[in-house]
Amino acid sequence: MESGFSEIAAILLRFAHVVAAIMWIGNSLLFTWMELRLIARRSGAPDDDLIGHLDMLHGGGVFHLEKRILRPGAIPVPLYWFKWQSYTTWLTGFSLLCVLFYRDGSTLADATRSDLSGPASAGLSLAGLVIGWIYYDLLWRSPLGKNLWTGAIGTFVGIAAAAEFYGHYFNGRALYLQIGAMMATWMTANVFVHIMGNQHRFMRALESGQPHDPSFGKRAKSRSLHNHHLTFPVLFLMLSAHFPRLHAADLRVPILLVTILTLVAVKALMNARLHFRAWWIILTALVVSATAIVAALIHRPSTSPVNPEITHGRQVFEAMACGSCHMQGVAQIAPSLHGIYGTQQALADGTTVLIDESYLRESILTPQAKIAAGFAPAMPSFQDRLSEEELSALIDYVRSLTPTNP
Repeated sequence: MESGFSEIAAILLRFAHVVAAIMWIGNSLLFTWMELRLIARRSGAPDDDLIGHLDMLHGGGVFHLEKRILRPGAIPVPLYWFKWQSYTTWLTGFSLLCVLFYRDGSTLADATRSDLSGPASAGLSLAGLVIGWIYYDLLWRSPLGKNLWTGAIGTFVGIAAAAEFYGHYFNGRALYLQIGAMMATWMTANVFVHIMGNQHRFMRALESGQPHDPSFGKRAKSRSLHNHHLTFPVLFLMLSAHFPRLHAADLRVPILLVTILTLVAVKALMNARLHFRAWWIILTALVVSATAIVAALIHRPSTSPVNPEITHGRQVFEAMACGSCHMQGVAQIAPSLHGIYGTQQALADGTTVLIDESYLRESILTPQAKIAAGFAPAMPSFQDRLSEEELSALIDYVRSLTPTNP
């Protein structure tokens, strides 16, 4: 009953999370697009309060947009604020982490690298969200943050350090989601602390009769642009469960860092296309180069001192795309493989079976022989797709996912 409730909650939260993210990121892309295309007020124009304007054709009419300096006593009503899309995205995303991972933190850990307990894994993930925000925010408040390049380099160093650290403890899927959750936390905290905070100060000053102070807007806009350039990497990491070839690779951390750098650069080049004619040439070369680097990293063996049979089994696991179904936090398509070896599995016919080497072998070669309770008979047979060596290595890898296997 509890499992069924968790799966329903996960479905509802995932849908709400995706919808809210679409609205939030859509706002970020649209508002930055409008800022970049704003037609500045001509010098000597009579309206001193006008900063710029823009006309947009949509829905059978023309939207006339103006960005203006506000005067006390002339605050428009109603005045719309954009914040709940961000808050809803983060709240639903964090709730998903709780339902899918924090309830059973063992689904975060890589049992072949770490013996972290479930609660310890969940605590380590939560600590990363808090410490990551403190590092990022203090960096951009410090003298290093006064310069765009030093701030950006410091941010990337922080991401790389976090990825390297969590790569020693978390499995690939959890690692990518952890880094994505950290960056998304920065974005929502930016909205709450800096963007909304400065806009509230700005509006309170106007309401008290003080003149328009552009410094509040500049501080808010700076963090808004941070969020804007983080949208593509966070979207990628949000969807990374669908890319098992990347997060299951031995060199998953370098792949992650190359991808983040590339997506930030792609967003910057898209913004530069109004004044940089060769933007699409650089963008194409960047994407092709990054794709080649990622492909090389996927196929380059790791130098980590891991049992060669387990390493081979992980490679078979990746090649057969087993992680697409079997690496879910709360199993929705197929049972999770973490911690199952040596336990009893309930079957659809009401019986139970011990998960041992014999059962794993049968489940891989003739998966319809015994169906796990609560799951559809959807797994294909690998009877003619694996050699005996590959099958043995795959079983060794699955066994390794239970830290204290017999």
